Amino acid sequence: MLPFLCIVPAMTSLQHHFEPDGARARAMDARSHALLADSLEHIQAQAAHVLGAGGSLERVVSAMRSGARFGPYTFGLYYKLALALMEERPDDARQLAERLTLSPQHRGPLVLRALDDLPADQAALYQELMDTDPQTRFGLQAPPPSLALAFRDRFKTAFATLQKVSPDLASEFSGLIRDVCMVVGDRQARYQFDGGSSYMLWGGLFLNIESHETNVQLVEVLAHESGHSLLFGHSLDEALVLNEDDELYTSPLRVDPRPMDGIYHATYVSARMHWVMTRLLESGELSDEERTQAERARLADTENFEAGHEVVSRHGRLTRTGQAVMAEARRYMDGVRAQAAVC
Repeated sequence: MLPFLCIVPAMTSLQHHFEPDGARARAMDARSHALLADSLEHIQAQAAHVLGAGGSLERVVSAMRSGARFGPYTFGLYYKLALALMEERPDDARQLAERLTLSPQHRGPLVLRALDDLPADQAALYQELMDTDPQTRFGLQAPPPSLALAFRDRFKTAFATLQKVSPDLASEFSGLIRDVCMVVGDRQARYQFDGGSSYMLWGGLFLNIESHETNVQLVEVLAHESGHSLLFGHSLDEALVLNEDDELYTSPLRVDPRPMDGIYHATYVSARMHWVMTRLLESGELSDEERTQAERARLADTENFEAGHEVVSRHGRLTRTGQAVMAEARRYMDGVRAQAAVC
């Protein structure tokens, strides 16, 4: 993971409790913006001679210091700018800095847009940063307009369901996610993209709108993907795992070996998916078919968590933060198992 360029004091320790927490999510978002502002200020001080007048970052820094919030596009441009400076590509750095200074502030609630609703340079940046592994290309594409139109209603229904069965999780989702981007995957690709997010695109979530056919599935994927963003928030000041990326292990959610960081994420979000399926089942508002879907999903989430947790426990070299966060997920799943034994 490419770190923020400057070293800043650690934030006041966030609670690692497993239960969803909208206030904590908003604190993470504020911290992410503060770190970005610090890094941009550092870049401005150290590389002003490279960036030139057109690449002055002072306006963006000042806006962030004043509480303005920016979308994933701004964060993505920052990571590309940092890399261009590290690799001594001054022309690219100037062009990226100029784009960053013009990036818009995010105002208002959650935004749902199709990939081709975005400006071309923004869409291209998202495609690049969401498809970085040459071994697992997804080939993200814009969805057909008719599918995007139908998905807007489906997303609205799923989020309303989430708000009803777990208001805290819905609040957390809104605190972490600013932009939801509708995409489809390349059907000829080896791996099919269901949904994803990236630490380089803070506040963004990408959903393959062909992958989630039912309301139950869509509610579960919202918990899944916001769980990844929550882990990005927990790792703002300290990585969760120390294993190298070339150390590959069996994954609970993929047939191919994966780095420990990916397995850690998959394990934790399996518990989050279990959480939301449980809340759905407890709501008493599911049809018989939906109840069957939720029960099947919850069982799979349990199996995936246990499979992943075994790998993490055996091979993971976790930081103190990584240990604390995973211990909370383990506590939740142990509580579920104990309750089931009593019943």
